[in-house]
Amino acid sequence: MFGDLFEEDYSSVSNYQYGNEKKLKTKVLEPPAPREFTNLSGIRNQGGTCYLNSLLQTLHFTPEFREALFSLGPEELGSFEDKDKPDAKVRIIPLQLQRMFAQLLLLDQDAASTTDLTDSFGWTSDEEEKSKPDLQNKEEIDDDPLIILKAILLQEESNLIPVDQLGQKLLKKIGISWNKKYRKQYGPLRKFLQLHSQIFLLSSDESTVSLLKNGSLQAESDFQKKDQHLFQMHTSESPGLNDRNSCPHWFDINDSKVQPIKEKDIEQQFQGKESAYMLFYRKSQLQRPPEARANPRYGVPGHLLNEMDAANIELQRKRAECDSANNSFELHLHLGPHYHFFNGALHPTVSQAESMWDFTFDKRKTLGDLRQSILQLLEFWEGDLVLSVAKLVPAGLHVYRMLDGDNLTLCEMEMEDGEDIFVWNGVEVGGIHIPTGSDCEPVLINVLHLAASSQGEKCQQLVEAPHVFPSNAEVRAVLTALAMPVAVLFVSTTDSVGEENWAAIPEEDLKKTFRERGLGNGSSVLVQESKDDKSLLLRQGKWFTGASETSWLQVQNLCEVESEEKQVKISATVNTVVYEIRIKAIKELKLMKELAENSCLRPIGRNGKLLCPVPDSYTVKEAELKMGSSLGLCPGKAPTPSQLFLFFTVGSDVQPGTEMEIIVEETTSARDCLKLMLEKSGLPGDTWHLRKMDWCYEAGEPLCEEDASLKELTICSGDTLLLIEGKLPLPGFLKVPIWWYQPGGPSGHWKSHQDQVDGTPSPSGVWTATSTQGAPGDLYAEASLRHVGDLEISEEATLLELKSQAMTLSSSDFVIPSPAFLRAWTLESKRPSRLLRTNLQQLKEYKLGRKTEICLEPLQKEENLGPHDVVLRTQMRIPGKRAYAPHVDLVWDTACGWTAGSLRQRIAHFCSLPLEKIEIAKYFPEKFEWLPVSSWNQQITKRKKKKKQDNLQGAPYYLKDGDTVGIKNLLVEDDEDFSTVRDDLGKETQKQLALGKQKSQETLRVQSSDVFSGVKMPARPRAPEASLSIHVGSFR
Repeated sequence: MFGDLFEEDYSSVSNYQYGNEKKLKTKVLEPPAPREFTNLSGIRNQGGTCYLNSLLQTLHFTPEFREALFSLGPEELGSFEDKDKPDAKVRIIPLQLQRMFAQLLLLDQDAASTTDLTDSFGWTSDEEEKSKPDLQNKEEIDDDPLIILKAILLQEESNLIPVDQLGQKLLKKIGISWNKKYRKQYGPLRKFLQLHSQIFLLSSDESTVSLLKNGSLQAESDFQKKDQHLFQMHTSESPGLNDRNSCPHWFDINDSKVQPIKEKDIEQQFQGKESAYMLFYRKSQLQRPPEARANPRYGVPGHLLNEMDAANIELQRKRAECDSANNSFELHLHLGPHYHFFNGALHPTVSQAESMWDFTFDKRKTLGDLRQSILQLLEFWEGDLVLSVAKLVPAGLHVYRMLDGDNLTLCEMEMEDGEDIFVWNGVEVGGIHIPTGSDCEPVLINVLHLAASSQGEKCQQLVEAPHVFPSNAEVRAVLTALAMPVAVLFVSTTDSVGEENWAAIPEEDLKKTFRERGLGNGSSVLVQESKDDKSLLLRQGKWFTGASETSWLQVQNLCEVESEEKQVKISATVNTVVYEIRIKAIKELKLMKELAENSCLRPIGRNGKLLCPVPDSYTVKEAELKMGSSLGLCPGKAPTPSQLFLFFTVGSDVQPGTEMEIIVEETTSARDCLKLMLEKSGLPGDTWHLRKMDWCYEAGEPLCEEDASLKELTICSGDTLLLIEGKLPLPGFLKVPIWWYQPGGPSGHWKSHQDQVDGTPSPSGVWTATSTQGAPGDLYAEASLRHVGDLEISEEATLLELKSQAMTLSSSDFVIPSPAFLRAWTLESKRPSRLLRTNLQQLKEYKLGRKTEICLEPLQKEENLGPHDVVLRTQMRIPGKRAYAPHVDLVWDTACGWTAGSLRQRIAHFCSLPLEKIEIAKYFPEKFEWLPVSSWNQQITKRKKKKKQDNLQGAPYYLKDGDTVGIKNLLVEDDEDFSTVRDDLGKETQKQLALGKQKSQETLRVQSSDVFSGVKMPARPRAPEASLSIHVGSFR
C-alpha cells in the first residue's frame, strides 16, 4: 500500500535524529494547552510546514491509511531501541509517523509538534532559510495588530470577549504581550480599540469588546491564508461534538487551530481568493467497523497506547504544577512573639531566620484560608491572630494596615509576591501598643550636634548620631530627643554641583511634621545652640568651625611611648591624605621617627572605643572622618585594602572593652579565621564556630559556609565576630537535642527549673513535674524529661527517620518496638510545645530552626497521626471526689472543624456515654482554672448581634495539642464544679504571693515616710536636663 513512501536515504539524515525519542519534546516552560471543545488536535507550524501539516491531517483523517500504518509492527519497521545497532534496519519515518498519529488521536494537547517527524526526514534549520513564505506571512500578520485582534474575535463563538481576556489570547497567539510589542506604537489596548470603532464595539463600561458585522467579513478575508484546510467528519468520529442526530460536521483546521465551520461559509471564505487545494479520493463503499465508531483508541498498537497514557498523566502533572506555580506567591511572615518594639520600630528578639518564615500560598484562596493555614502552622499561638501588611524600613519593621475581609481572595486584596506580613494580636507587642499606618511611618534622621568635653565646656567636635522619629511628628521633636529647649535647626541640601549646603529651618516650620518638611530616611539635621559663641557657624551655607579657625582633627597619643603633649590638633581638609595627618601628629607630639613605619590612626568612638584603623592612602572624605573628631595614634600598621580588621570575643555576652582584635586577609576562609582567633585567644579544642554580631549587639546567624572567604560572607572591617562553643553541623544538617518524655499522671503540671516548687531535678539530668491537682493523698506518676544526646540529621530527612535515629542513642533505656510507638514534640522552656504529626514530612518543612529541641514520648501502641489529628489528655472525674482518674490520650480528627459539638461528640463516643450526659472543660494549669466547653451556636454577642465563630482554637479556649480536658459523667454527678483541692491550694498560694508583694511595697513606703516625717526637707532642686544619646546601628 505504501510503496517506497518510507524508503530512507540515511546519508542525508543527521545523527541527531537517532537520539532517544521516547519522550515528547516541550520547548516552552508551560505545558501545551489541553484540547478545546472540538476534541480535535491541530499541528504546530514550524515555519513553512503548513502544507506538510495539511497532508498529515488528511492522512490522519483517512482511517484506511492510518490503521494500515498502525498495523505495521516491529518485524517491518524495527524499533527505536535498536536504531543504534549497526546491523539493525529501523524505519525511523514510519515509526515517527505512527507516534504522530497516536498523538493526534489520544494526546490531550491543542496541537501536536512535527519536530521529531521532520528531524527523521533530515530537515534542518538551514532549509528554513531557503523558503519561508508562511513564516514571513505570519510575521506580516504579527506586525498588524488589527488583523490579529479581528481573527481572535472571529474565533469566539459569541463574537464577544472581555478586554482583559483579549490581551491574554493575543499573548497566547503571538507569544508576546500587547504592552511589549504594540503599546509604544499604538498606545494601550483599550485606546486602540476605541480608535477603530468602525471595526470594534466596546461595551459602555469598556469591559467587553465585540466585532462589528462589517468588520467581520473583512477580517475573515484578510486572515484566512493558504494554510487553512477543511475536513468533513461525522459526529460519531468526533467525541467532542456528539449529538443525537448523526449529521456531518465541517472543521476548519488552520495549523494549531481547529474550529467548526458551517458549510455555507466555506464558499464565501474562499471565493475569489488564491488558495491551494489537494484532492484526495476515497471509495464511498468503505465502511467503518462498529467498534471503531467514537473510539479513538481503535487500531492503535498497545505500546503507543501505553506511551500516550503515560504522556497524558505527565501533562496533567505538569499543568497542575504550572497552575500552582502561576498562582502561588511567597509571603514573609514576621511572628509577633519574636519581635519587640523600641526606638520607633519593631526589631527581632532572635535571629532573622527564626523571626521571619517564608510561606508559599495560593493567591486564589481567601484571607480566611490564609489565616487558618497560618494558625495550623503556629500551633503554639494563643489568642486572636491578626494579619497586617508590614514593610522593612531603615528604622526596622513597620506595620501599615490590617488585612480584613476573610471572604476576599488574596488577588482581590492586591497582595504582591514577597509581601511582608506581621502576625500578632492586632494591639500590642510585648505589652507595648504598636502605632500603625503610613502616617506614623518611622524615619531615620542623622542628627548632628556638639559634644561636651570632660570639663563640661563645649568643644568644636561634631557628633553625628541616627535618631528615629514618626513621620507625623513635629520637627521640634529633634530638640526633645536631645533635651535642648532652645536651638536652631539646619537641614542638609545638595546643589546641582553635588556639594552639601545647609539651610536654617524657620521657627514656624518647627511645628510642621517631618513629612511636611520633606525629611525622610537618611536626611541630616544640624542642631546649634544660638546663644553659644563657640558653636558651629555657617558662612554661605558651607561648614566653618569658628571665626578664626580652620578645619582640624584631634589626634591623641595612645602609643606606649611618653610624649610632652597628650593630644594635638592637626589642620586638614576633606582632601587631606590620612598619611600626612599621621606624620604631622608624630612630629607635633615629638615622638620617635620609627613610629612612622609602625603606627596607624584609629577613630575614637563616643564611648571611648577605638574603631577600625584608617588606611594611610584614604583621604579624610574617603575615610568618612568628621571635622573636629578625635583620632588615636596607635602602634601597629593599618590594614591594607585587601585586609580586614576585625573585633572578636568569646561568648555572646559582649562586654565593652573586652573585644580582641585581629587583621586577616579578606580571602581567608571562615574556618581559617576561626583557627587564628582560637590561637590568639588561647582556647583549646575544635568544637567552636563563628557568629557575626548583629546590629542589636547580639549573636546573629552562624557562619555556616566555613570554606567560603570572609569577603564572600560579606564580612567587613570593623565587624565583630563571636566565638561560640559548639561545632556547626554540616550544611543542610540540623543538630537537634533529643529528650525522652514521660508524661505525668492525670494532671502533670510542668514546672521548669525556674519556677519549680514541687518538682525537683533527679540524678542523670531528669526534670520531673509533679501533679497540681487531685485530692490530698492521691499518688500520681510524675512527668519527666531526660536528655539523651544530640542528633545530627539532614534537613531533608523525614520525622520518621529522626525517630529511628533517636532510638539508637546509647543513653536510651526505653524499649521501643518501632518509630510508630513514638510521639514527637518540640520543647520550649522545658515543656512540650508543638506536636510534630506527619512521619513522612521532611524536617525542613517543620521550620525547626537551629535552636529547636525535640522530646519523644513513648506510646503503648502505634500511632500515625494525620494532618488534622489533635492529641488531647482527657481525664474522667471521679464521682463524689474532687479528683480525676489518670489521663488517657484522645486523638480527635478536626477535618470537619474545631467545633465544640464535634469535640463533645468525639469524647462521648470515646467514653461510651450519651452525648447529653457529659460535660467537658479545658484546664488552664497556670491559673488553676477549668473552663467548661459548650456549643456556641446559641451565643450571640450584644454588640453586633452575630453568632460567634465556633472554633476552639480561638478565644477563650485556645485549644491545642497536649491540652488537658476534664470529663464529667452527668449520670452519676450533676454539679458544675470541675475544680480540685489542688486547684484551691494553688489559687490560695497565688493570692498569698500577690498579697505579700503588695504588703512589702507598702512597708517600704511607710518606712521612707517615717524617716523624713519629723524633718522639714528643702525642696530638692531640679537637676538640669542632660542630653540623652541613643545609638542605633547603621542600616545603610
